[in-house]
Formats: sequence, structure tokens, C-alpha cells
Amino acid sequence: MLACGTVKLFGLDEKLDLETGLRRSKLTHQYLGDIEAESRFECLAYAGAAGSQNFVGLEYLTGRIGNRRGGFIIQHVGSVKSGQTVSTLNVINGSGTGDFEGIRGHGRTTWNSNGSDCSQVLLEYSFD
Repeated sequence: MLACGTVKLFGLDEKLDLETGLRRSKLTHQYLGDIEAESRFECLAYAGAAGSQNFVGLEYLTGRIGNRRGGFIIQHVGSVKSGQTVSTLNVINGSGTGDFEGIRGHGRTTWNSNGSDCSQVLLEYSFD
């Protein structure tokens, strides 16, 4: 099955470690479209030379896809280059609760820094 939509940023708390250059971020998102959910996302990022950035994180979504309700965790591995953020998504096996028990999946988010606070999401998923 395939779900797509947008992700809107609602809250952001960041802390930069000046010694290592690592930035820890806590974000709150709202998913709209095929996925209707709220999430808490924590990530660790490193900004390298020439404005590039790499990050990893875990995001806990609670809400609905179709007629199913519950929650699950998505792992993000991504980068920011030339103002575009791309993140590969993997659903953490065994993290599903409620109707999402047994969910598996992968996908992608993309965001362009054109003044918008929304990204596009595409999630391909199935159930055991």
C-alpha cells in the first residue's frame, strides 16, 4: 500500500554542541493527506563544509492511515544539500501499536527551503 501527503513543522527545539558540531533537535510535526497524524521527532545532525548536513533520527507517529489507527516509529537517515532536504524512511519493525501492529515499510521525505514549512512524504507499507 502507498500513502502520500505533506508534513508540517509545528515546533522546534535545537541545541548545538560547539565542541563537536553536533546539533540535537526535537521537532513536532503534523501529517496531512493519506497519513493523518501528529509526531514527535528527535534527530542528531552534523553540518559539514560547504553547507552540507547529514542527520539521523527517530519519529513516533500517532494517528490514522485509511481505517487504521495507532502509532509506529520511523527511522530517518537524511541529508541537506543546496537547500534541499531528503530523508530515507524505514518503519521500525515491532514498533506498531493499535491497528498498526505488524506494520512494515519504507519511504522518503523531501523539503525545499523556499520559505515553506512543509515537506512531501511518500510511505510504502504493508502488514505481517
